[in-house]
Amino acid sequence: MRFTKIHLLLVCSALIPACAIPGDAPWSDLHVNAYAAGFTPTLEASSNNIVVLADNGVTTGLKGAFTVDAEKEYTRQYGARIGFAPFEVAVSQFSYSRNQNGIINGGTNGSFGGEVLNGDLAVDSTFDIDATKVMIGIDMINTSAARVGFLAGLDVLSFNEFSFTSQETKDNILAGQRQNVLVNQEIAVPVIGLRGDIAIPGTDIRLGAEITGVSIDVEGAKTSFFDHDINLNMAIFEHAEAVIGYRAVNLNIDGEIEGTTTNMDLSMSGPYFGVSVYF
Repeated sequence: MRFTKIHLLLVCSALIPACAIPGDAPWSDLHVNAYAAGFTPTLEASSNNIVVLADNGVTTGLKGAFTVDAEKEYTRQYGARIGFAPFEVAVSQFSYSRNQNGIINGGTNGSFGGEVLNGDLAVDSTFDIDATKVMIGIDMINTSAARVGFLAGLDVLSFNEFSFTSQETKDNILAGQRQNVLVNQEIAVPVIGLRGDIAIPGTDIRLGAEITGVSIDVEGAKTSFFDHDINLNMAIFEHAEAVIGYRAVNLNIDGEIEGTTTNMDLSMSGPYFGVSVYF
């Protein structure tokens, strides 16, 4: 694994000493925070060049380009933070599981399911993905009114299933014929970023944002990954907050992953709403 592009500003920020001041904010002193939220991400995916080897690892199962119609899915997102300022460990996870329409374009020399494909083929696209994020943070500024911290960690996309199923019979391709793309495969990307929180004076509201990402080579595939989260938190009870936010996860792969060669763009983004407790 070789880093090819790093945000220099984020790296340099790690050298700034943290200033931790005791307080009653959710990020002060020894603190624990956990939340659960309903999340409605929209998944979009496309590639203008994808080649998937057949099960024998020699012949071509899928060759061409694809686009997938954008669709929304209701799911749940969970997360937790624990730390002793200025240090913190955070974990979050959500899943996306949905079938949505798509088109495979084989051009003049494509294939699907090992059969010759010329032109377009309507397909049912199946996505079953788990997204897990683990971050370690160190605050550069930490007061009862605000904090800014540097983050480093790992984003893992687990493709339980990413496959296409033909919706039509075309030439030797039968309706219902299936072609796997990524099944039981994980893409683990080390990321760095910044975390910021600010309490709005005179209110029980605070704003937070977490911006992470990196561009690297992962086992020979050029990979760009960005995960942005912006949220608003409003106190509803002692040690409890309502949380409204928006999260955007974007992945670009250009290279080979376990027999699949592609320059795929995939994004999952949308709003979430839930409840957070902190101590």
